[in-house]
Amino acid sequence: MYTFDEIVSIIRQRQDAQNPLLDRMLEIKERYNGEYVIPLPSMDEEPVLPPLTPALISENIDAIAQRAASVMPFIGCPAIDQSKERGIRSREYADIRRRALSATWYSSKYKIKMRRAYRHLAGYATSCLVVTPDFNKGLPRIDVRDPLGVYPEPKAYEDVDPPRNCGFIYGKSGDWLRANYPASKQENGGPISTDETSRQELWDVCEWVDDEHIVIGIMGPRYHHFFENNTYSRHSTQIELSRAPNKAGMPCVITPGRVSLDKIASSISNVVGIVDLMSKMMALEIMAQEKAIFPDRYIIGRSGQVPMIVGGEWKDGREGEVNILLDAEEIGELRSTPDPSTNIAIDRLERNARISTGTVPQIGGETYGALRTGRGIDSLMGAALDPRIQEMQEIMEAHLPHLNECLFASYKGYFGNKKYSMFTGYAGDLGQVEFTPNEHFETHDNVVSYSVPGADIQGTTIQLGQLLGMKGISLRTFRTKHPFIEDAEAEGRRVDEELLEEAVMQAIQQQALSGQLPVIYVSKIEKHRKKGLDIFEAIEQADREIREEQAAVAPPPEEGQMMAPEEAMGIAAGAQGLGQAPAEQPTEGFSPGAVQELASALRTG
Repeated sequence: MYTFDEIVSIIRQRQDAQNPLLDRMLEIKERYNGEYVIPLPSMDEEPVLPPLTPALISENIDAIAQRAASVMPFIGCPAIDQSKERGIRSREYADIRRRALSATWYSSKYKIKMRRAYRHLAGYATSCLVVTPDFNKGLPRIDVRDPLGVYPEPKAYEDVDPPRNCGFIYGKSGDWLRANYPASKQENGGPISTDETSRQELWDVCEWVDDEHIVIGIMGPRYHHFFENNTYSRHSTQIELSRAPNKAGMPCVITPGRVSLDKIASSISNVVGIVDLMSKMMALEIMAQEKAIFPDRYIIGRSGQVPMIVGGEWKDGREGEVNILLDAEEIGELRSTPDPSTNIAIDRLERNARISTGTVPQIGGETYGALRTGRGIDSLMGAALDPRIQEMQEIMEAHLPHLNECLFASYKGYFGNKKYSMFTGYAGDLGQVEFTPNEHFETHDNVVSYSVPGADIQGTTIQLGQLLGMKGISLRTFRTKHPFIEDAEAEGRRVDEELLEEAVMQAIQQQALSGQLPVIYVSKIEKHRKKGLDIFEAIEQADREIREEQAAVAPPPEEGQMMAPEEAMGIAAGAQGLGQAPAEQPTEGFSPGAVQELASALRTG
């Protein structure tokens, strides 16, 4: 068990060791947010120019992250005993575990958070997801932490196991700390006074997570000094605010990292210098164009005389006023034409940056060269982006199962005996899942996988559809792999049922048109369908009503009638029940009797 002083010392050591990496992360963040300044010659009244070149860094990060996060991964939980259908160790409990994970992801707004996590992975080459107990909602929650403030256990870069401990630093106002942690108040021995300055000041909060404890404390007020355009924190006060046992029994943290040669490194960081040079050259080009449009003027005076401007100030010609000069012999202009090679150099720098990061123009909706077809453009963009997206999704596949294990452990550790009824929120599954962690979470085993790593949602649908058309996969495999289909077996049963319903509807239409089925009977079927019954239930209910009417005592027939209408047979009799002659030509489709037999067979089966 570490004391708070030891925790602060460890985090500071890790912070010092990661300073080169953090500096590069800060550079990327500033370019992504457009917060950097272009170094230009300083002149009075010279306007401050924003970056005037394509935002290649933010374009690359967003494009890769959006495509990688567009597909929801598949979650699978195995049954301990595959031969057992229900009860303990059964497939039923395995399905409950899977749906419980889906419901927890949905309640944590996983889709939005995963888009931020993929942006961190694309820009910083690392990301961080944490599972924390949410006592307000009474369930675990998935959070995404900013990698700039994450300090995990140092490991070799080829080691992909989750860290055994991790420290976090984030800023909180003194007012927030006083409201949430009474120990931070000055009257309780803490450093934050009731003074308004202290309450509004930003404090560095330290959080430490290992398999035994979760510790939160103040490292001190956040002071900054600037050196080489970087910001560092200097702490003078530290106090522990809370220490709680980690009931999950494990550090609920994953820190996925990009695969590289020997250390964490982002491909984006390699083009920061190129982007800065592009922005500087573009700004200088605009300044040169402005000088060419409004050149400097000079006046040559007469021999022995000093030229004078009447009024003492040169009037801009765009104002429509005339300048009056005294003792002036000649007025000239210093014209200069900007060098056209500057634009060529800017284009070459942009090309180098795009090639280095795989940011093809098609990402921004442009194309060039001989590409004319959508297939060719899509193939080119796929060749540039798909391998990068595939690697990012496979990195997440390796780490997300541990995140699910953390969810299982947090449920059992903090809310083990609580009974849950949660909306799953998973694609194709709109039902509720009911579970008790201590009863249903028998094992933490799970798998997280993407159907087609490297493909976005459109590409996944196209590739699976092509394999199905070439008979490379079965329809069941297609349904299992597609991210929108949650339960392949149930979906297959629904499709078969729809085909049968369509066949029954066609048979009813054909027999109604041929006169074999009276319209009044069709009306009865439709009336029951409007009550929410499917076509089979509606047929059975309508036939039951007609048979009950037939069983009643019928009055004598009126004059001109062969039989009383109440003596007519039900749907199964067709036109013969009304005393009509059968149709001369046989009609395709189900007869009314066949409809009844089919509906009964489906219901009993």
